[in-house]
Amino acid sequence: MKALLELVDQLLYLMEEHDLPDAMETAQQVELKGVLEGMAREAVSLAGAIRQDLTAREADAKEAQRREDLLQRALEAIAKGYYQDAESTLSSALLEFPDHHEYYNHLGLVAWERDDMLRAERYYARAAELSLGQMEALELGWSVAQNRGYLRALEGRALSLYRLGRLDEALELFYTLAGTCVPDYQGCYYLAGEIHHMRGELDEAIAAYRQSPNEPSVLYNLALAEYQSHDLKASAATFIHAFVSNHFICEALLALPFNNDFDTLEGYLASPSYAEEFLEACASIWERCDDARAFMARCYEDPLVQRQLRDELRLLASPWRGPSTEEVRRVQGLAQRVLDRIFV
Repeated sequence: MKALLELVDQLLYLMEEHDLPDAMETAQQVELKGVLEGMAREAVSLAGAIRQDLTAREADAKEAQRREDLLQRALEAIAKGYYQDAESTLSSALLEFPDHHEYYNHLGLVAWERDDMLRAERYYARAAELSLGQMEALELGWSVAQNRGYLRALEGRALSLYRLGRLDEALELFYTLAGTCVPDYQGCYYLAGEIHHMRGELDEAIAAYRQSPNEPSVLYNLALAEYQSHDLKASAATFIHAFVSNHFICEALLALPFNNDFDTLEGYLASPSYAEEFLEACASIWERCDDARAFMARCYEDPLVQRQLRDELRLLASPWRGPSTEEVRRVQGLAQRVLDRIFV
């Protein structure tokens, strides 16, 4: 820009130094001089606009850094369990930046950690409202940062509604999240299944469970719903997959001591701790299901199943990757043999 201005200025200077008398000035000279003067004015105007744009960019960068610094300060307090400090930081931050949805998202998290579901739900609802107005076009995908902020707000609100017992609202949000096809939210089908299950809507519960990742909690509750729907073969097959995924859950439901002799799968999902958490979380679904527990016990204690668990565990499906067609046939065949023995 500086070079352009200098060039135009030099051209104007040369024209003035070598100008003919006014009477002899040609129309072409007048026109050229007017063009050059116009170029000079436009160049000056453009330079001013560029300076303003750079100043605005610098201001935006400082503002963005300030927003991020306040958020990081709150995150550090949350990580240390200083929830009052985090809440104070976020509330003060909102006085400067009232449209920052992530401040509301994290205020929702703080309220959740303090077991204040009413406030958590309100904060997450506000975060969803703000982020929805700021998010990119949906066709760009849910990986866009603003879009993911909206999903986090929906997830937090759905879980808060679930804890508050506002199940109709929670169910709608769980299906909305699951329907985004973002892998992180496919587990919402399981939570939708739980709501249907608690209501006695077994067909809907089974459909939702079957769309969920094949984790132990899903498999046990699915097997229970299949039993309650009188599909015993499907229930027996699902129970066998469930035993493979985490046999400690079965033992916990039957009040048996944990059996550490099996070559169990690795990881938290297959651990006794997971079984204990399942028992606490799903107690309302399994209460007054003595007949289903008895059926599960017959399946678990059958010598064929015990042999599979003891000697051939890894020939069965790893639940969190999903069974192959061959594994499905193998387990269904085993389930049918178990049923034939149970109902001799």
